Amino acid sequence: MTDERPLIICCSTQYWEETWFRKQHFMAHLAPRRDIVYVEPSHSILRPKPSTTPTELRNPLLAPRLRSVRDGLRIWTPPRGLPFWTHAPISRAQYRLWGGALARTAARLGHRRTWLWLYQPLWAQAIETLRPERVIFDLVDDLSAYEAQAHSQATMARSIEIALAASNLVLTTSDPLAAQVRRRRPEVRVEVVGNGVRETWLDDRELPVPPELAGLPRPWLGFVGAVFTYLDYEVLDATARAFPGGSLILVGPIHAPAAADALRRHANVHLLGARPQAEIPRYLRAFDLCLSPFKVGAVRRAVNPLKVYEYLGAGRPVVSTPLESLLETPVGRMIRFAEGPERFVAAVRETLAEEADLVARGEAKAIAARRRDAVRPHTWEALAGRVEAILDEMEQTWRG
Repeated sequence: MTDERPLIICCSTQYWEETWFRKQHFMAHLAPRRDIVYVEPSHSILRPKPSTTPTELRNPLLAPRLRSVRDGLRIWTPPRGLPFWTHAPISRAQYRLWGGALARTAARLGHRRTWLWLYQPLWAQAIETLRPERVIFDLVDDLSAYEAQAHSQATMARSIEIALAASNLVLTTSDPLAAQVRRRRPEVRVEVVGNGVRETWLDDRELPVPPELAGLPRPWLGFVGAVFTYLDYEVLDATARAFPGGSLILVGPIHAPAAADALRRHANVHLLGARPQAEIPRYLRAFDLCLSPFKVGAVRRAVNPLKVYEYLGAGRPVVSTPLESLLETPVGRMIRFAEGPERFVAAVRETLAEEADLVARGEAKAIAARRRDAVRPHTWEALAGRVEAILDEMEQTWRG
């Protein structure tokens, strides 16, 4: 039987069972009304997943795997990729193969029409063999600005150009990103849908302090997120030096090992590595102050950091380097911005002093509630509803 509805094929950078980001939230929300195939990432056949990786997160060797997780939502796990697939010719061949496999999957599911929803721009190279009716590009960062080997950057830049040229709808996380897209594709509808926080993380209940924090000296200055090259390590180094009697705590996967090793030279810096998503609220509630230190550059100009919504949703004070996407917003007004190591450290000191004064006057809970209220319009549930409304409206336009 043929299903006349389009099958949405969402090509992600995350495995479904891993930490949930916007793509999982949006697809889970859309699934009851629309058929979704969520495409997980892969890895080279020369670089298998560690033996500790659960079976469901291991890519098959030769054939893709399709499984259903709920009504309207299936997960498609591609087989392992060709060696050296970030090199342009191999990358094109790889994604054309996967595009053909996805087209056959759509046909087996009874769908003649497909919409390609891109989070991973490299999948734009599959358009030739998948032949989607529409392309939706959710551009979450200035992806071409991330550091990588030259051939990988070139492949990514080319894929972004293909994605933008083919797109019928572009979603971005910030106004600066939207402005970039509008300059390049003025005829295409572009909508800004920022990042958010889970609604269940906005309550004010007490949570147990993670055991590895319990013995650390305070204040606890916390960061949650990937330890990546785009962080301002001069700011982090200065903060560690300025609070030798406190603790600088970083929770998240380490993708910049040299920078992480430099931070470890400080006895008061604690890099805890990745933690399960369900445990993150315990760290957020425990921190005395939360940090968002992005260094000057293209990544920072466009970024709309997920972490600041989670920090404020936990009711915590936030010090950040300036973020163009938030400076003039209600969320931004809840954040203290400071540029450079000296000003950043001063902002941390001032914020800690203000927080201590609020506690002494019995006003800390009221201020924490105001922070939560600032991000309440940005819950994933609210954002997903907005995305669905945009999609419904665009579908009417496309039919006409």
